[in-house]
Amino acid sequence: MAKSHPAQPLGGLKSTTILCYLLLSIAQALPPSFNASLGDEAHPQCTPSQDWVHGLLNPNHCLDALQKFSETDYKLYRFRDIEFLAAGAKPRADLDTVRLPRKYTSESCTIVIAMLSTIHEHILPGQVRQADEYDATDQSKFSFLYSIAAWIDKTCVSKVATLGWCATGRDLDIGVFVVGTKSKVYHVLTRGLLGGGIDRDTRVGVDTN
Repeated sequence: MAKSHPAQPLGGLKSTTILCYLLLSIAQALPPSFNASLGDEAHPQCTPSQDWVHGLLNPNHCLDALQKFSETDYKLYRFRDIEFLAAGAKPRADLDTVRLPRKYTSESCTIVIAMLSTIHEHILPGQVRQADEYDATDQSKFSFLYSIAAWIDKTCVSKVATLGWCATGRDLDIGVFVVGTKSKVYHVLTRGLLGGGIDRDTRVGVDTN
């Protein structure tokens, strides 16, 4: 895997693509201030483990996955306060809700957002809590989750040619992951993947359980 993303000319790209690159540049410029003041889990944890990759990983696919994120949930919900829930968890706040996990895939690279309470396997480097010590709900914004994903891309994919993850959310119960598509860790994180957008009416997200 290359150690840095090659520069791509902006000429001829669609406006949405240019916007994604601008958003990514802003998001990568500084680490999110909320996370930066917290413990190890709240900083990108990079790993060279082969459990995180499946075959060859092209680092540019991670940029493309970020673009998919920016063109979907970031574009739709952006700065809205949202309560994120594990499948089966009951909402506690008077907020719109989104059930996790969610993923944004581009060929060999996938960004996953998942509740850390659902990950019982010992697969996360730098993790300081066990799955049963995390709550099944937490609050954040998609704009913040996007900036965390961009931070992981800059810290792990670009700088040291690895993949990684970071805990975030008000109580650090949400995990943002940059993983190899179809890898062992990918399958753990996307277990019970649910579709759908945020729920504005009943405050109960899509749940098929």
